[in-house]
Amino acid sequence: MSIRLRLMALIASFGVMSLIITGLALMSLQRYKTMMGEYGAAYEHAYDIQRMNYLVSNVVMESRGVYIAQSPAEARTYARNLSHNLDAFQNALGVWQRSDNPEARRRYATIAPAARDFINIRRELVRLAEAGQQAEAMALGISSRQDRIRLQERLDLLVTEARRDLTRTQAQAAAFSEKRGQTFLIVALLSIASIVGVSTWLILHFITRPLRQVAGTIIGLSEGKLDTPVPESQGKDEMADVWRALARLKAHAIEAEKIVEAQRETERQQALEARQLILD
Repeated sequence: MSIRLRLMALIASFGVMSLIITGLALMSLQRYKTMMGEYGAAYEHAYDIQRMNYLVSNVVMESRGVYIAQSPAEARTYARNLSHNLDAFQNALGVWQRSDNPEARRRYATIAPAARDFINIRRELVRLAEAGQQAEAMALGISSRQDRIRLQERLDLLVTEARRDLTRTQAQAAAFSEKRGQTFLIVALLSIASIVGVSTWLILHFITRPLRQVAGTIIGLSEGKLDTPVPESQGKDEMADVWRALARLKAHAIEAEKIVEAQRETERQQALEARQLILD
């Protein structure tokens, strides 16, 4: 494999690392978004239950206003307010019933019968108050007091459960954020260490060391050390081409040295012959 391809492979590995980290980040964001959705649903659920509990308390207060009203007109005023709170309570129940959250619908089912009875009884109380039957309205309210108390106890229990879910989802989100932050740190450190290690190995093994060998061989040949070894290379990368070029250069240098040596020997023989002629 050529140096260029090795470098391209190294760059591609950087890209793969980046894609892995990016994918992990996107998965983490999606999971965190889901957890925040669960937290938001738990918060809204807790708010809705507390609001219904508040509306039940308002209904109770308006009912007591009916009981202690000093005149039929005053009782009808309390009855209108009572009817308004009952409408708001019934609407809140309807929203809860149509919730997309199965757990919310399950919790709604636990109080739905008691809530319907509570609404029906208080509607009747409104009718009696508007008809001027204040004593009958009071008797109806007193007789249903235990049912109302049980409804509020169930609502209080649901509030406690909703707050517990809220705390749980909040703790899960915090734990997930901390754990995923640690995961990101570990992945980033491992990625950096891997990239640095692989890059260092590639540079030393395929670039630095071969270039030092080539430089040493070139210096030796340039100084006339024709016995400098030139390794045979059958590869097809850039370094193999350099070694083959150096092998040819060495062969040419040796051939040239032989020619020079032969010429020197010829000149020496000619000089000896000429001296012999002069002596003779």
